[in-house]
Amino acid sequence: MAHTRWFVLVAFILLSVVATLPAPALSQACPADRSHLIPRFGGRWFLVGANVPWLNGGYGADFATVEEWSQHTYDPNATRAMLRALRQQGANTVRWWLFADGRGAPEFNANSGGAVTGLDANFLPSLANAIQIAAEEDMYLVLNLWSFDMLMADSTVSGRGEHAGGHRDLIVESAKRASFINNALLPMLSYPVGASGYTIGTHPHVLAWDIFNEPEFGINEPPHFAPASDISQPVTLAQMQRFIAELSGAIHRHSNQLTTVGSASMKWNSTGALGAAGNFWSDAALTAYDPQGYLDFYQIHYYGWMNGDERYWSYSPLFIDWYEGQFDKPVVIGEAPANAGGTNRTPTQLLAELRANCYAGAWVWPYFNVSDNTGQWSDAAAAVKALTDAFPAEMRIVKTALTPRVYIPLALR
Repeated sequence: MAHTRWFVLVAFILLSVVATLPAPALSQACPADRSHLIPRFGGRWFLVGANVPWLNGGYGADFATVEEWSQHTYDPNATRAMLRALRQQGANTVRWWLFADGRGAPEFNANSGGAVTGLDANFLPSLANAIQIAAEEDMYLVLNLWSFDMLMADSTVSGRGEHAGGHRDLIVESAKRASFINNALLPMLSYPVGASGYTIGTHPHVLAWDIFNEPEFGINEPPHFAPASDISQPVTLAQMQRFIAELSGAIHRHSNQLTTVGSASMKWNSTGALGAAGNFWSDAALTAYDPQGYLDFYQIHYYGWMNGDERYWSYSPLFIDWYEGQFDKPVVIGEAPANAGGTNRTPTQLLAELRANCYAGAWVWPYFNVSDNTGQWSDAAAAVKALTDAFPAEMRIVKTALTPRVYIPLALR
């Protein structure tokens, strides 16, 4: 009898311990209408592929020219080889960086900061050629404009380049924001892509514009925001929101393409995640500055440090699914380690769980090894291929004609 009571007591203790353990992400079925996926061409799609911060070792020089050492690394053959390999291994999209910290483009009227005067002679022809190749290889581009690196200390000719960093004024001064929009962004959107009949802003293989990479690391606004240690020229949250909204609004008015922002973590893009600070890129947050400044889908980044204790805080999309995050738009995991390092998963498990948790895609970081212990595309290629082969209806994008964007008032969206 004593033994029986002992076993009952042990069982009760074990059940109590289990009851206090964090639960995994919900197993609620994803919406049958695929409203959690990315809308394009009359369908809904799961975006999968890789990040390309640079292709041929030239950060900020894939399309632009870093004047100080005449560095322009665009290579159509390398571009085709990369996009073809990605497509053959199951990918449908790449997130490719354009301006980064400003070292190569756009052109400025001052050595330190300054207003934008245009784009160098290599930029638009190179970008248009990459888009042509993407179309021929049936791949889709998500083009990232800026990164928080632009808020690093102003560099020098012998450092990262005369125009690398030091561009706080481009965000906070209205005349300089307008100079970027009018002299770089809009000319880029209107530039013809070969003989396709499309401009960059209407080409179907430019799926979206990622306006800013990890903006939160360039914001100084306690208690929710502290700039990265190498950011010497941070901005306020409102200044960053206005910059993003004005660029997104300009893209919406002058193209039929989508916009997003590469949020550094669910912490700043969710109202439901454990310990989250809020959704600072919502329609309400952005349309206060431009009525068409909303984002078409959200994008959050995921690395192992975001796992948390899964009791009081966690920004992991493996633990917090799309429903729990209380997202009001589709959400792509814009960066996740290609080798799944720090996630306690294999690349195959990582991608499968992100899809099962109703996220709208995943771009592994990076395509080429950048020596940050995240691996490279080859670490994830087999996992991507397996996922695409298992769910081709979600990942093999079927292209149809696009119609011009019709603005829907916020009250009706």
